[in-house]
Amino acid sequence: MVWSDRVSDDKQENDGISYELGLPGGTTFRVVPPEVGVPVIRLWLEHDWPMSVQEGLELRDRLGWQPSPTDEMMFTTGHDLGGKDAYFIDLKGQANSFHMELASRIPKASTPPEAPDLVRQAYTQYVQVLTDLYGAGTTKHSQGRNGPQESTTWTLPSGASLQLGAVGRVLSATVDSPAANRAAEAERRYFEEEEEEA
Repeated sequence: MVWSDRVSDDKQENDGISYELGLPGGTTFRVVPPEVGVPVIRLWLEHDWPMSVQEGLELRDRLGWQPSPTDEMMFTTGHDLGGKDAYFIDLKGQANSFHMELASRIPKASTPPEAPDLVRQAYTQYVQVLTDLYGAGTTKHSQGRNGPQESTTWTLPSGASLQLGAVGRVLSATVDSPAANRAAEAERRYFEEEEEEA
């Protein structure tokens, strides 16, 4: 039996928020609601680590996602965001990180003015749900060329981490394996030591 992460409510409304905006030409800008996105994030984040590539592909298939014909580690989730919207990175036969878009990818010129507000509202909801699960994360704010950027990172006792990020019309989640986080920490310490010696 394939586990489905799709919702039956066509309007995809929750807490008074509509997760869809109509675009010119009849297309739709969509944001994945937290009640759909969070269970998927948890499957990857809370998986036993290390995760082999085969286990990653099995998880993809369990979710009913469609692989790209050119790269089996890149796939379309079924969240109706338009095209390939998730992937994981293989390092020496292990899944090193997983990335999933949580909003439609549309050209900046086609972005309705309401889209960044919708992304910001959804980001806030995701943070609330994830904080209830994992406690307070570490939040960073910055100003980029596409406007204000915000991300929140949670690290589990396993060493795996989740970063939820929002900037403009883009909302995404990245899960890093414990091995990826250890490598990043070792690199950070190396550059700190280099600076101290300079």
